[in-house]
Amino acid sequence: MQSAIVHHLRPEFEPVALLWSNDCPEGAVRFRPGRFGCVLFLFGMASKQGKVTAADRESLACEGGRAGLGLGVDFDITLGLETYGALFSKGTQAAPDAEAYARVLEQVPERFRDLFEFGERHHCSFERAMDWLQNGLPHYDIPFRYVLFKPLSQVEDGDNVRTVIFPVTPVELAGLLTLTGSVIPGTDPVQVPQGADCNHIGSFPYAQGEAEQPRAVLGMTGVDGREAMHTYFRDDVLTLALPWKLFRQMEQEAEDSVLQTPSWKKLIRT
Repeated sequence: MQSAIVHHLRPEFEPVALLWSNDCPEGAVRFRPGRFGCVLFLFGMASKQGKVTAADRESLACEGGRAGLGLGVDFDITLGLETYGALFSKGTQAAPDAEAYARVLEQVPERFRDLFEFGERHHCSFERAMDWLQNGLPHYDIPFRYVLFKPLSQVEDGDNVRTVIFPVTPVELAGLLTLTGSVIPGTDPVQVPQGADCNHIGSFPYAQGEAEQPRAVLGMTGVDGREAMHTYFRDDVLTLALPWKLFRQMEQEAEDSVLQTPSWKKLIRT
């Protein structure tokens, strides 16, 4: 699709559309079933390499990634919900059953062992992490087999787009945030939720998309997510995820917006 926002924003990186689908396009990149892979790699590959990528319940081994993309929330099936309560807080220090958590550590691949032992520190306590898992994280089990990441320029009529995700530099973020705020009533057009970056591009924008007036979701603010994204993006890049309804509102405004001001044109040197 041709996007007015992209035309005037002139982003360095390709925006990515997140789609729900029961079909996986021929040639789409997927993880091999059973092999761990981070959702952010699928997103980065779509933006930087122009590839359509796909996730489904069978090929995405990361339980957190499946939850983030709305492919069911099953933290309690394999490692157990309490394991994730400890992981998202202070690891071994927070685990209510230290012996059980130590047994989990023995199963974790060596490259993730330090992370599990120390914890991701998204929450200051086990109890807060558990409350986030059960009540704060939007829970989705979408009625589709695949979540696709597709470069925005390759989106076609009929695609079931749920979210458009912009990887943005600080200058691009300034323009995009101003455009976002120009079509949303009030003074708080952006949600900055606590959680993993797969939630920032998946479940949180899904939830915003159900609101009467959706807000944008700022992402790539998780420390572990930023580490993963070194493969594709610099440290000055964040994401802004726009629910489809909001994206369409912004598309209508983009031709007569902050993106035509003299100040903006100076910033992008036109």
